Parts: sequence; structure tokens; C-alpha cells
Amino acid sequence: MKSGYKNMNAADKKRVYILDIIRGILIIYVVYYHFMYDLNDIMGHEIGYLYSEWFSTVRDCMSGSLIFISGISCNFSRNNIKRGARTSLIALLLSTVTAVVMPSQTIIFGILHLLGMMMLMYGFGELAANKIRRKKVQKKEASMPVRVVMMSVFLMLFFVCRNVYYGWLTFGNFRLYLPDVLYGGSNGFLYIMGFWQRLSSADYYPLIPWGFLFLAGAMIGRIFKSDRLPRFMYMNFCPPLAFIGRHTMIIYLAHQPILLGIFMLAQKLV
Repeated sequence: MKSGYKNMNAADKKRVYILDIIRGILIIYVVYYHFMYDLNDIMGHEIGYLYSEWFSTVRDCMSGSLIFISGISCNFSRNNIKRGARTSLIALLLSTVTAVVMPSQTIIFGILHLLGMMMLMYGFGELAANKIRRKKVQKKEASMPVRVVMMSVFLMLFFVCRNVYYGWLTFGNFRLYLPDVLYGGSNGFLYIMGFWQRLSSADYYPLIPWGFLFLAGAMIGRIFKSDRLPRFMYMNFCPPLAFIGRHTMIIYLAHQPILLGIFMLAQKLV
């Protein structure tokens, strides 16, 4: 194992393969979840556990991990504005296609919309921070302890705001109910922020609370970019998963049409 690590070239060592491998596992789960979802909601075969509390928790953990890792990856991108714009365009295309092909499954503001918007926000934040540093108002980036504290704050905000969709903030066992005025209209901005506005989306990941997970990942991402991680994290110990993890966008966009095509073909053959 040691010799394998020593033989790694510099480019390989800079790639944190553990992120690719985890992404690979997560996107496999996404395909599995949508397979079950299509069977239940589209094909009419009831899957008893699909909307159970435990499976909903698993789904949120998996989705949250993807969002967190996407935040980490911002630290490796050369241009987060370009990356965010591309992701947002793909998300817009996905909304258009689902609205035309299957209106009942229209995605208004799903996980790709969230990631695209957060990448753009982070990218413009980077530009502003760099301008401030060039003016010597702030001579260097936030130190690692500061980033850890900021990550902890964003994680805390995520857990406090995780039930905003239902109308309250959570402080342990205490609920702070939010004003009804936030939920009664049809304001698009409030909808993407997380205040449900009587719209139905087959995939809904609003900025609150999910954006806080993205920002938490972005804050801690410097540790992953520091080249000081345990050496196994730089090792590609599962090439198939790493390969899948490097192509999550393609898999995400392709898997639903493929699944639906298989289901429709199966219906004709039965």
C-alpha cells in the first residue's frame, strides 16, 4: 500500500479520489431512488417504504451529502461562475423538458437549480473577496479555524431551518412558527428560498435549508485542497466508483429517460 502511494505522480496526488468515490455511491443511490419513484408514482406499483419516515431520512442524507460535496468542489474549480451558469442552463433545460414531456412531473426548482444558483453565488462572492484582498482591506484568506467555525455555523443553520418548508424553525424540541404571509401567495422568489407557494415540483431543493449545506462544504473544502489529507483519500482504491463519480452530471441527466424507456418497453412486452 505504501509503495503504491509513493508511485503516484503529482497530478494524481492532487486529485482527492475519495470525493469521486463517494459521489459514485451517491449517484447510484439517486438512480435506485428514481427507479423506485418511477415504479410507485408513474407506473402505479405501490412501494410501501418509499415515503416512510426512515426512507425519507435516508433520501435527505444522500441528497445532502451530494450538495455538501458540491460545495467542497467549489474550491477546486477554476471558474465557479462559468460552472454555475452551465449547471443553471442545464437545470432550465430540464424544467422545460419535464414540463413539455410529462407535466405532472415538472421540476420547477430541483437539486440542479439549487447547485447552479449556489455555484453562481459562491463564484461572485469569490470575485468580491478577491477585490477586497487586492485593496489590502483584507490581506489573506480566512484561516482554517475560521473556516471550521463558519462551516459549523452553516450546519447549525441547516438544522434550524430544515422545516421551513412546513412553516417553522427548529431549536431542539422547540418550534418557532413563521408568519403565514410567507406561505400564502405565489411569489417565485419566496418559493426558491424555501417558503412553499402552492407550487408542485417533482424535485424541490430550495435555498433554505439546502444552500446552507453547500456553503458548509465550501467552507471546509480548503482542507480537501490542502494536500494534507490522509494519504488513502488520494488513492483510487475503487476505480469503477471513481469513474461513476466523475460523471455524475451525465448519469443524472440520462438515467431518468433510460428508466422510463425501459418501463414503457416492459409494459408493451407484458
